[in-house]
Amino acid sequence: MTTSSQPRVRILTIGTGAIGAYYTWVIQRCGRTIITAVCRSNYEAVKAGGIEIQTTAWGEGPHIFKPDHVVNTVPAETYDYIIVCMKFLPKTYDIAAIIEPAVKASPNASIVLIQNGLGVEEPIQKRFPRNPILSAVAYIGVTQNTLGVVYHSGKTQRIIVGLFKPVEGNDGQRALEEFGDLCRDGGLETIVTDDIQNYRWQKLVWNAAMNPACIVSGLWTVSNVLSDEKWEKIALTTKKEITALATALGYKMPDNLVERSMITSRSLADGYKASMIVDLEAGRPIELEAIITNPIHIAEEKQLLHLIPTWYGLYKDMMVYLEQRSKV
Repeated sequence: MTTSSQPRVRILTIGTGAIGAYYTWVIQRCGRTIITAVCRSNYEAVKAGGIEIQTTAWGEGPHIFKPDHVVNTVPAETYDYIIVCMKFLPKTYDIAAIIEPAVKASPNASIVLIQNGLGVEEPIQKRFPRNPILSAVAYIGVTQNTLGVVYHSGKTQRIIVGLFKPVEGNDGQRALEEFGDLCRDGGLETIVTDDIQNYRWQKLVWNAAMNPACIVSGLWTVSNVLSDEKWEKIALTTKKEITALATALGYKMPDNLVERSMITSRSLADGYKASMIVDLEAGRPIELEAIITNPIHIAEEKQLLHLIPTWYGLYKDMMVYLEQRSKV
């Protein structure tokens, strides 16, 4: 526990939706942080009563996340960690510009990117080359269907985090280890790795296969896709191709990765919808670049398209579908 003589770790969370709220709440449980949460659509609800966390992972509630400070714009104040939990939507907003006031005021802060896909770090590194970037992959099922209420499905609450690249004059490795300790001491299952891109590819196997399969098939839910013989085979083949691409790029994938991914897919609740489907139905932009476009472009640049014929075809069909949908 923190004593009065121990300095508290100053954390700013930007994007306090389901993921941001849950992970920051658990980190806060370690007892040695000062949390500032940037809230937008849920600002009034969080300011008034905090965020209710509905979960069975911590016993009977109620569980209420009450940040030390709740704001609706990014403050120009000093922090040790700036946690970004916004979706990577470069055509919709510029994350680097959004977080700039806090980063400029915090020249030694580590920027923690809890986001899906590939290529999320480069725009931040380009704008803020002196700040260490901690790249993180989240494994958790959480939703915020009601403002100020986050629902956690199941008991999984894992984070995998690594240093994107060393920064001269700033001890990113120390920051990485400290952040890992904050997560562990709060109660998160935490993996600190020196090969975070490997884990990003591992998670991509599910996201980059199931999202377009759900969309292009018109079946919309994971259970519907897996109940259809044709589309189940396409999903399985796509996962194998993405794994083969990652392997060709030098990332060692677990031997049972595809098998585990299919088991995970089948274990999801009947009617479960992949994230892109949820966003499409809500009329929101989808995370196309990081999950689909960036890895496809890597395959094109490395002349490895022959490894992903099914996935590449699915990608092309998905782009046609999205273009047609935008005209409706």
